[in-house]
Amino acid sequence: MVFLFVLTAGPRTEAVETVAELAAGARALGHSVEVFMAGDGVAHAGALAGRMPVTLCEADLRWRQTQPPEIPGVRRGSLVDLARLCRDADRVMVFS
Repeated sequence: MVFLFVLTAGPRTEAVETVAELAAGARALGHSVEVFMAGDGVAHAGALAGRMPVTLCEADLRWRQTQPPEIPGVRRGSLVDLARLCRDADRVMVFS
């Protein structure tokens, strides 16, 4: 099963930790995990990098005038990528 976690919550929430714990549990059970960060969620790129595939919304990075350094396992994408991830996922969970 493929789980997609969409994270739009800002830095003052526990959402990133919730996603990290749920994703770790899903992976421990043999499931695949993807994370798409949009809105204020793009601030969390470093928190999950290296633990699971992460895609950052390029438009939201531009809007916030944020360009995080290149982080292995973190790519920039668009809403087209989010649509593809949703199509390919068995379950989609949104944290905002």
